[in-house]
Formats: sequence, structure tokens, C-alpha cells
Amino acid sequence: MDTRIKTIKKVDVQSTLLSIPVGGEVTIKNKQVKSSSIRSAIRVLNQRGYRFESSEKGLIDEVRIRRIS
Repeated sequence: MDTRIKTIKKVDVQSTLLSIPVGGEVTIKNKQVKSSSIRSAIRVLNQRGYRFESSEKGLIDEVRIRRIS
């Protein structure tokens, strides 16, 4: 019997956020990464000395992220 397994791809949210250049702004769709995961990663990175802001205001199924420093 042949059993097929669906592979799971996990996004490294912190590395993705750190790849944003300082002063840069990106928009990430909730289909790619959930907004709660982004907010959690931003909180951890802000505690480590990086500065990020996120906003969902005026966006549908997207999160706008800005790297301050």
C-alpha cells in the first residue's frame, strides 16, 4: 500500500523580517504567513534591539511591515 504524505513548508518569520532593509516596507499576505505569527516575531525582535512596526489598517488579508532600525 502506497501512503502519500503532504510535505509541510514552514516559513522562518524572524529571518524573513530581518531580510527587510532598514527603512524598508513590505506587505505580506495572510496566506503566506499569519498576522499573529508576524506580530509575535516582531515582539521578539523588538526585545532583541531591532525596531519593527506592523499594521493591518486599511488592508484586507495583508499585513504591512516597516523596519525602523
